[in-house]
Amino acid sequence: MNPNDLATKYRLLNSSFKKTMIYHIGIDAGFFTEYTYMLHAMLYCLQHKIQFKLYSDDANFGWEKGWEDCFAPFCEQVHEPFHHTYNTHRLPSWQALMQDKKLSKTKLLKWKLKVTCKNIIGKTLAFFTYGKPVLLNFQVTFNPNQHFHIPELGIDGDYLHTFQKLTEITWKLNDTTAQECRQFAATLQLPPQYAGCQIRGGDKITETNLLPPEHYIRLIKEKTAIRDVFVLTDDYRLFEQVQTLAPDIHWYTLCSPNEQGYVNSAFTQTAKELKQKQMARFLCSIQLLMDASVFIGSITTGPSLFLLKKFYPEIHPADCLLKDFPQASVLPIPRRGRVATEFMQGNLKL
Repeated sequence: MNPNDLATKYRLLNSSFKKTMIYHIGIDAGFFTEYTYMLHAMLYCLQHKIQFKLYSDDANFGWEKGWEDCFAPFCEQVHEPFHHTYNTHRLPSWQALMQDKKLSKTKLLKWKLKVTCKNIIGKTLAFFTYGKPVLLNFQVTFNPNQHFHIPELGIDGDYLHTFQKLTEITWKLNDTTAQECRQFAATLQLPPQYAGCQIRGGDKITETNLLPPEHYIRLIKEKTAIRDVFVLTDDYRLFEQVQTLAPDIHWYTLCSPNEQGYVNSAFTQTAKELKQKQMARFLCSIQLLMDASVFIGSITTGPSLFLLKKFYPEIHPADCLLKDFPQASVLPIPRRGRVATEFMQGNLKL
């Protein structure tokens, strides 16, 4: 191991802590939501000198080994099956739940009580399993609006600075996935210089208003003279739209003609071989967007938000001002959706 490598420094620092947290990734949300929650837990542990360990055997984006199906390991993993049921994400507060208008108060109370009981059982099982108190997901509280100082890892700055450092530690595809990504990328024959964007369809419409393809075309033409554009999309009809609307641009995608919108709940039930192929294609698309000369993305979609945070300030948000991005980037999805809607209404004529 290279002792100057950031991931090596993290492993050495992390293993020096006596207290332990076991983080369960891939529970019930989309990949980048789960990934971001994990980074927040890692940062919480670094701040409080707690050793971070990972449980991912049942990760909803995996098919056999969880995290290591796609990525290289960066910390110790555990495999005790009780984490599947009893190590869950932190729920909103009682007050926040009572403000939810979608479900009856009785159902919300029953849900909260049920999960609270599971959390208590989880803490008890963890204590008897590991012989000491161990933190689980629901015990993490994270505040992004602060200064982070972890000199051992070169972290001394705000949330976005710290987020970028943690992605350096964790975002490394394993050899098999990296090879599959290279094979997918080779089929596109992209030029050395190209732009990138994500145009989302599928179940995202249930969370926020989606930006129309015309908006991305306008931004691409405003921000760059490049006319080769890779599109991450989950709906091939959207890819056909941009081709029709802007025939002067050479468009590329890995989306299949039979895809008409990603639905996370359906993906998590996919058979092993198909899930493996879909994840490799998805991660290849993310790598291609990372390598793009220009990227344009929405603050309301997981992959775009990840890329915007990773490469800030050299970014082009599609639905907020650059100066507003740091604050918008840490908002929950409903509030990010409102920021995007207000921006679109106040600054653009669609």
